[in-house]
Amino acid sequence: MASKSSYAVGWRSGTSSVRSSHISCGQFSGLRKVEFCGGSEKKKQQQNGFAFLLHQVAGAGSATSKRGVVVMVGTGKFFVGGNWKCNGTQESIAKLVSDLNATTLEDDVDIVVAPPAIYIQQVVKSLAPRIQVSAQNAWVGGGGAFTGEVSAEQLKDIGTKWLITGHSERRHILGEKSDFIGKKSAYALSKNLNVIACVGEKLEERESNHTFDVIFEQLQAFVDELPSWSNVVVAYEPVWAIGTGKVATPQQAQEVHSAIRKWLGEKLSTEVAAQIRIIYGGSVTGANSSELAKQEDIDGFLVGGASLKGPEFATIVNSGTSKKVVA
Repeated sequence: MASKSSYAVGWRSGTSSVRSSHISCGQFSGLRKVEFCGGSEKKKQQQNGFAFLLHQVAGAGSATSKRGVVVMVGTGKFFVGGNWKCNGTQESIAKLVSDLNATTLEDDVDIVVAPPAIYIQQVVKSLAPRIQVSAQNAWVGGGGAFTGEVSAEQLKDIGTKWLITGHSERRHILGEKSDFIGKKSAYALSKNLNVIACVGEKLEERESNHTFDVIFEQLQAFVDELPSWSNVVVAYEPVWAIGTGKVATPQQAQEVHSAIRKWLGEKLSTEVAAQIRIIYGGSVTGANSSELAKQEDIDGFLVGGASLKGPEFATIVNSGTSKKVVA
C-alpha cells in the first residue's frame, strides 16, 4: 500500500498533479475544473490526470467555443446527504420534514436524508419526492434468522433508495470490519440500493501520518467487492471532526479528496475516478459549507447534526452554487 509520502509528490508538483494548477482562462466547469479556450487559441486543459476525460464526458468546448461551459460530471449534480443518526420522535421528525418541504432548494442537487430505521416509512410518505431517503444500516445479506437486523429487500420494499455503509460509528463503536462493510455494500447494490461508502481516519492516525494508509485500506474493501461504482458516492469523514465541532480546513479536505480520486483512478479507472462524487462529512454547517464546496474535489456533503435543522440543511444544500462560478 502506498504511504502518504509517495502520494504527496503527485498531488503537489508537476503536470501530473491532482491538485489545481493555474488556470489561465479562469473557467470553472461543474464539479471539476476543466479549461476550454476557444477561437484560434489552442485549447488548454488543466493537467490533473483527468482533465481530458472530463472534456470528453462534458461533450463541450469545441474549437470555436469562446466561453467556459458549466457542466457537472457523473450525474451532473452536487450531492448532499443528511444523516439523522439515532435522533428524533414521530413528532420531531414530522416537524423536520415539514421544514424541509417548505424550504427553497437548488434544482441541480441530489438530496438524501437518512432517518432512523423505524421512521423511514413515515419520512418516505411525507417528504417531498425530490428528496430521497436512505437507511443508516442494513444486514449483509438477505432476510432470515438475524435478530435486530433489516435487509436491503425490506428497505427497498418501503421506498428506501440509498444505504450508508462504513460510517465510523459503525466501524469503531459497533466493530464492523472493512471486509464486512464491503460485502454489505455489494449486497445492497445487488438489490438496487445506492450506496454512500464512508471512509475516514481517527485523530491519532492523522497525527501519526497514517491518514492515507487507513483510508486506502478502507477503500480497498469496497474495490474488492463492488462490481460497479455507478451508484456509489464516497464520503470522506475524518473521525476527529464528526460531532466534535472541529472541521477539516478546506485545504485539508481537498488534499484527502484529491488523493482518493487519484487512488481510485489507479485501482479502477480514470473514468470512474473522474465521475464518482466524493463528499465531505465532519461538522459541516451552514457557515462553513460554502468555502468547503469551492474545493475542486469536494462534490457535496454528508451532514450530521446540522441536518436536523431544516433551514440550515437547506443552506448547506444550496452551497453547491459555489461550484458553478465562471470567472
